[in-house]
Amino acid sequence: MARIRYVLGAIVAGVILLGLSMALMACNIDWPIIQGGPQIVCPVDNDPYVWTPIWDENLKWICLRDGHTWTKSYPTHVYQQWRMSSLSPEYIRDYTVLYLRQIENKALPDPLTTTWTGGRERVELNRNETYVYHAKGIVVIIGYPRAAPDNIKYTITVQTEEGTIVWEGQLFQRQFISNCGCEVTP
Repeated sequence: MARIRYVLGAIVAGVILLGLSMALMACNIDWPIIQGGPQIVCPVDNDPYVWTPIWDENLKWICLRDGHTWTKSYPTHVYQQWRMSSLSPEYIRDYTVLYLRQIENKALPDPLTTTWTGGRERVELNRNETYVYHAKGIVVIIGYPRAAPDNIKYTITVQTEEGTIVWEGQLFQRQFISNCGCEVTP
């Protein structure tokens, strides 16, 4: 009987040590499940709306809010987790409009000081979600399937309230892919 208690005690102690070891490893490598994932932010004001051209992966950065640029190569796991993290529809809305203002030079209102209305419009049977936001004469439509964060392609349309498409494309792993480089009126 004493042997069984000894063996069970050793098993329990091993499981506890294994759990503690995994928790410490997670803290050291910034697993998102433990700490929410690493953040790459603007070094001037800690703003999370930053972008890097995909062709210059993890080197040249720009703050989408104020245009500040910097050069830095982040550790690979930090950069990869930043690229593949799940983004909220509100963040995507603001990130897209800031990108269009700063990189594409579109005359759009500042999404961070604008009052937005709207939100989730529908969830389809195939679990695709659609969000529609309105503000100061513009409409931002975001659609995406429920999928693993590193595999989500957000489909985005930015248009005027009259229906003129200002920009249409996708956001995939923080890369904007334009479907149309022109203004289209219905």
